[in-house]
Amino acid sequence: MSILNTTADILKLMSQLKRGITAGDLITHLQMPKSTASRVLKQLCETGFLQRDPATGSYQPGLLLIETAYLVHRVSSLTDDIEQALRALCQSTGHTGYLSVLDGDEVLVLRVIPGRHALRVITHPGTRSPAWETSTGRALLSRFSDEQLAEHCSTPQAATTLDFTAQRKRIHTIRQQRWSYAVNEAVPGTASVSCSVHNPQTKESIAFCLTFPSSMADQQEILLLAEQLYQAAMPIGKKYGDPYWLS
Repeated sequence: MSILNTTADILKLMSQLKRGITAGDLITHLQMPKSTASRVLKQLCETGFLQRDPATGSYQPGLLLIETAYLVHRVSSLTDDIEQALRALCQSTGHTGYLSVLDGDEVLVLRVIPGRHALRVITHPGTRSPAWETSTGRALLSRFSDEQLAEHCSTPQAATTLDFTAQRKRIHTIRQQRWSYAVNEAVPGTASVSCSVHNPQTKESIAFCLTFPSSMADQQEILLLAEQLYQAAMPIGKKYGDPYWLS
C-alpha cells in the first residue's frame, strides 16, 4: 500500500499547488529523500500517471490520468443533462451559458456554451471567481445552512469584504425562489441568472446560468430568464431526487 499512498500524496500535492511538480517539491512538502523523489517520479512517468515537461522539467498529469479524468467527466449524467437543457436555452435566448461548481469559496467554470449576443468579457472553462460575487456561486451557496454560510464567511478574505448579514438575507431569498442573479459584479458589463441542481447519490452540485450584457438586464428580462431556468432545472432536479426541487 505504500506506493499507492505515496502516489496519492503526490497527486494531492499537485492539486494543492495547482501546477506541475518537481523533485524539489516532494523534498520540501513531503519530506521525501532526494533519491526517493527522483525514483518515484520516474516510476510514475513510466506507468503513465505523470509526464515530464521537457521545457520546464516539471511533472504534469500523464495520459492515464487525463483519460481517466475524461471518462469520469463523461459519465457525469447530471452534467450532461444540465448542458443539454442549457444549450436549448442558449439557442432560444441567444445568451451565453455556463456550467459551474463550487470549489471552496470560489466557483469554477466547467463548460461554456457561446451565445449570439456579444459579451465584453468571455469567461473560459477553468476560470475561478469569488462565489459570493456570482449568480452561480450564490445559487450553490443557497443550499448551505446558515452555519455553513457563516463558516464560508470566516475566511480572512471574505471576512474583510463581505457583509454577512446582508449576504445571508440575499441567500435566504435565493433559497425561497430557487434562482439567483448578478449584474456588474464579478465580471463588469455582464449580468447573469442562475439555478442549481444537486445529485444526492454522487453529492454533486452544479449551477448553470445564462449570461448577457448588463445593458439588457432590466427586471423584465431577469424575471423572464429566471422562469426559463427554473422550468429547465425542476425536471432535472426531480429526476435526480434533489430535495431542493421536490419540495
